[in-house]
Amino acid sequence: MTTDSSPQVALLERTLNTLAARTGFPVAFGGFADPGGTVLTSFSGTRTGVLRGLVIQPGQGLGGLALARRELTATGSYHQSPDIIHSYDREIGVEGIITLLAIPVVVDNQVRALIYAGLRDRSQLTDEMLATAAGEARRLAWELSVHEETERRLAVLSASEAHATHVSDLALSQEDLTVLYTELRDIARLVEDPQLAQRLSTAGSMLRAGQRRELGGPGPLSTRELDVVTHLALGKRNALIGAHLDLAESTVKSYIASAMRKLEADNRFDLVLRARSRGLIP
Repeated sequence: MTTDSSPQVALLERTLNTLAARTGFPVAFGGFADPGGTVLTSFSGTRTGVLRGLVIQPGQGLGGLALARRELTATGSYHQSPDIIHSYDREIGVEGIITLLAIPVVVDNQVRALIYAGLRDRSQLTDEMLATAAGEARRLAWELSVHEETERRLAVLSASEAHATHVSDLALSQEDLTVLYTELRDIARLVEDPQLAQRLSTAGSMLRAGQRRELGGPGPLSTRELDVVTHLALGKRNALIGAHLDLAESTVKSYIASAMRKLEADNRFDLVLRARSRGLIP
C-alpha cells in the first residue's frame, strides 16, 4: 500500500540515512509497496534524480527478486548478475551503482516497503554489513507497525468522540478505559515521532476528561510512576508490570512505594483509587 503519510515517509528516510551511516554504503533508496509496483520515493546519497519515481515491478531487477523471495537479496556485480531481469540497468548505471542489496520490509506478513543500499565499486559484502542492513529493515517494520497501531487506536477514539460529548457517555467500562489509556502510554514510550507523541498525549487527556484533576503545576507522579500505576490499575502483579515496562521487579516496587507516599495511599488498592480520583488515570 503506497502511503503519502509524512510520518511514515519520515521513518523510511531516517532508516535510509541510518543504513548508509552504519554500513558505509554511499547510496540508499526505497519506497512503499503497492500492488501496481513499488515506487521509489526516498533517497540518501544519490547523485541524480533518475531513480525518483521509478516503479519496481515484482520479479524485475534486484528489488523485484527480493520481493519475490521475501528476503534480503544482494549482488556484487549488478550488471553481470545472471539471476536478475535487467529492467533497470540504465537507471542503476546512471547512478554508478555496481554492488547492490535489496530488502523487503514485511509487516504482519505483508510487504510494506522495499529498501536498497549500494556501492559504486565491486566490493565484497561482509556478514556484518548484511546483518546491519537486515536489522534496519526489521526496525523499520517495527516502527511502521507501531505507527499504524497508533493511528488505528486514535481513529477509534475519534469515532467514539464524534458520537459522544463526554467520556462517561461512551459504551466503555472503567476497565476498558484504563486498558486503552495504558496501551496509549505504552505506545507513546515506543514512538519517536513528536507529532504522534503529542496526539497520544491528547488522546490520553480525552480518556481522562470529566474526571477531577489536580489544579496547578505538573502532576504529582513522575512519568515512570504513572506508567506503573496504570498497569497496577489493571490488577497486574509486580513481576508482570516489570516485564511489560522492561523494569526489574524491585524497581517496580520502588515506584509503587514512591507513588503511595506522594498520594498518601495506604496500599496498592488505595493508590489506584487516589490516582483515579485525582484524574491521573481513567
